Amino acid sequence: MPTLEHIENWDRWLVEFARAADGQAFEWGRTDCASLVRRGLQTIFGKDVWKGHVGTWKTRRGALGVSGRTDYVDALLASGAVEVGFHFAWSGDVALASREDEHGMFSTGLLVPTRKVLTSTPREGVVLLDKLQLEPGTKFYRYGVNDG
Repeated sequence: MPTLEHIENWDRWLVEFARAADGQAFEWGRTDCASLVRRGLQTIFGKDVWKGHVGTWKTRRGALGVSGRTDYVDALLASGAVEVGFHFAWSGDVALASREDEHGMFSTGLLVPTRKVLTSTPREGVVLLDKLQLEPGTKFYRYGVNDG
């Protein structure tokens, strides 16, 4: 598995990112759940770990197009993540729902140091949920890190 390095004080930066995002309105390509996770991972690692594995979009139509062409489990694994069990999921891990949402896409979230999950929905916008509120069957993925 390829390893990445967290930026210095990544956990603090991730908390600040989550606090700033919490409550924002839903916007395709910025605060939809996958774009939010992508930006959170950039906050942690200082680069886009999904580049070349998960496309980007600015509209619902664009998101549906990327989603239709992307197997998210394969994309997570190809970008260096490994699956971890529910009880082992911690800050910086990606949550992936087991079924599609009302838009035909899989909901994603990013675990933050407060034991919450940063995610979003068109109806609620950006929210911080308790990990226990995630639907049964949600899978968690961790990027290998080498922090010295």
